[in-house]
Amino acid sequence: MNGVAKQRNQTLKDMVRSMISHSSLLESLLEEAVKTVVYILNRVPSKVVNKISYELWTKKKPNIKNLHIWDCPAKARPYRPHERRLDSRTISCYFVGYDECSRGYKFYNPTSRSFLKMGNARFLEEVEFGKEKNIRNVVFEEELVIDIDQVLILIVVQDTTPVIEK
Repeated sequence: MNGVAKQRNQTLKDMVRSMISHSSLLESLLEEAVKTVVYILNRVPSKVVNKISYELWTKKKPNIKNLHIWDCPAKARPYRPHERRLDSRTISCYFVGYDECSRGYKFYNPTSRSFLKMGNARFLEEVEFGKEKNIRNVVFEEELVIDIDQVLILIVVQDTTPVIEK
């Protein structure tokens, strides 16, 4: 395996580990976390290739407006043909990924321990982050290691990047 693939796999493992450790869901949802990370990584630029992977495959720019916080609470409205008028129309669930076959989303219902695939849902992302005032500015740290005649120099670059708004 070459260095680029090793670095990509390490990035994938780090992202999944971070998602699972900050999650309130079960660790058995590891497969869904990996699928979500791959979905995201295919839609963001990398240093190796000037274009985005999704753009190379489909010849279209990816739409990142549909990206949501993994494990965020959501109110999904599944299709029920025999629904009565006073029945609850929404189900409280958690967002766990993107549907592979359509433009929908994948949700986990902890009460029935089942997965739902649908595009009709309301994401409650602002519930978790509503109280924080400085959520719009995220600090990314990049470490650059320069090898000059067997002497390693570590350079830390800090860059404040605004988070994409809806």
